[in-house]
Amino acid sequence: MNGCLKGLLRLALLGVTCATALTVWWFREPIMRTVAHRFGPQSTKLPPVSDTGVGAPTPKALSSTQAKVDRLKRRIGPDSVVLSANEVASMIGSSMDWSVRKSFDSLRVELMEGSLAVHCRLDTRVIPPDALGPIAGFLNPQEPLRIAGPLRIERPGLARFTVLELSLRGIPFPPSVVRQLAQRMAGADSTGAVPLRVSPGFADVKIHPTAVILYRVKRSEL
Repeated sequence: MNGCLKGLLRLALLGVTCATALTVWWFREPIMRTVAHRFGPQSTKLPPVSDTGVGAPTPKALSSTQAKVDRLKRRIGPDSVVLSANEVASMIGSSMDWSVRKSFDSLRVELMEGSLAVHCRLDTRVIPPDALGPIAGFLNPQEPLRIAGPLRIERPGLARFTVLELSLRGIPFPPSVVRQLAQRMAGADSTGAVPLRVSPGFADVKIHPTAVILYRVKRSEL
């Protein structure tokens, strides 16, 4: 009796599988059109660099960032310094591990209240195909990537950028897979945080839509 039931279940499963395969085959053209529309060629424009909210790394901005951080190290220096969007982008770009940074072309950093977003053109060829599942076959060699989340100083010299949002070619991924993708695309650890090697000259950071403030000592939360 049990053998008959198992046989019937297997037969039913086979029938469902065949029916599904035939349905997909029958409607293959509209399905492929839908997939192509969703994952096909789209604009790869990154947010334009502005005077305040969006910055890009430049040698001049990196030099001025280092000069400001050096001021924090002085015994009679200020308690805090203010960084522009370009200076923040330069700091983030120079703090990334090179194995990650080399795949982030045209880096941009967008400032928000309490968090920041990193935009770039990602070299998708460095991502294991199994990390993206079926959409991997529809990706171009470079695709616009956006990762966003808060930045905190874990200890002097080490910051962590926790990725809470991730979108590729403008398509947002659900929170359940963001952590795994952040590990594959941005070198995040098991918690979804990207480690950044920063100057030990500051111990706290506050992010605002127009600027970032670096503090010499850790500030108490009010």
